[in-house]
Amino acid sequence: MTNLNKTENVKHQYSSDNNLSARINLHAKHSTNKKGFYPWLFEYYQFSNNDKILELGCGNGMQWKNAASPLPPDSSLILSDFSNGMLEAAKKNLSPTGDNISFQQIDIQTIPFASQTFNTVIANHMLYHVPDLDKALSEVHRVLKKDGTFYAATGGAVGIAQYVHHVLKKFDPSSVGALEEIPFNSENGGEILARHFSSVKRYDYVDALAITETNDLIAWLESAMFIDFNRKFDGLYDYFEQIRLTEGAINIPKGSCLFICTTG
Repeated sequence: MTNLNKTENVKHQYSSDNNLSARINLHAKHSTNKKGFYPWLFEYYQFSNNDKILELGCGNGMQWKNAASPLPPDSSLILSDFSNGMLEAAKKNLSPTGDNISFQQIDIQTIPFASQTFNTVIANHMLYHVPDLDKALSEVHRVLKKDGTFYAATGGAVGIAQYVHHVLKKFDPSSVGALEEIPFNSENGGEILARHFSSVKRYDYVDALAITETNDLIAWLESAMFIDFNRKFDGLYDYFEQIRLTEGAINIPKGSCLFICTTG
């Protein structure tokens, strides 16, 4: 997970949906908020008839798995991602789709649409991957219509990556297998977005991880970290397993939120 916004790392991480699926699995099985993040998001989304909607960084499309059909009449949804592998996974997960849903490979830094094309743009848990965030957000603002809405969800500055980072340091002080700071997070996101949007509101999703199966955390590590589990990390499973046995679960905060921005 080191250098989350480094292009070659993003390409490696999302060449297929295997890594993303492992991370989604951890959150689906061990999150304390049982509402689920995607249903919570749809409580805030507001779509209207004839809306044009663009999602950037759609991943494997699972946000829309059970929610695509209620789109308003005559609205259209473009699911896009930087990775063609992610798009193929989204197409598979959402097959069959209606005529109002299409797929396109897009880099958020150069969105290939005319100005004021979309009523709504969505970018969930992906802005921390973007090398030039101000350029990307300028592009989002450009393609939004007047009074358009941008929905951007992200995690907290302190979360699983930071938790793991400190654990890995116990085994290898030189480890850079995880980030100490996420480039775009719930704490700094509002300030960053305010440089581009006239109104920015934050809504917090109260949740945490209570991991009761240590192997699921190890699978997350294998999917998310650019490290090999070599001899430096012998005993890592046992370290986490002892925490699970002692505390009943491996407890990790999240701090996720949704920013709702308008162009004015």
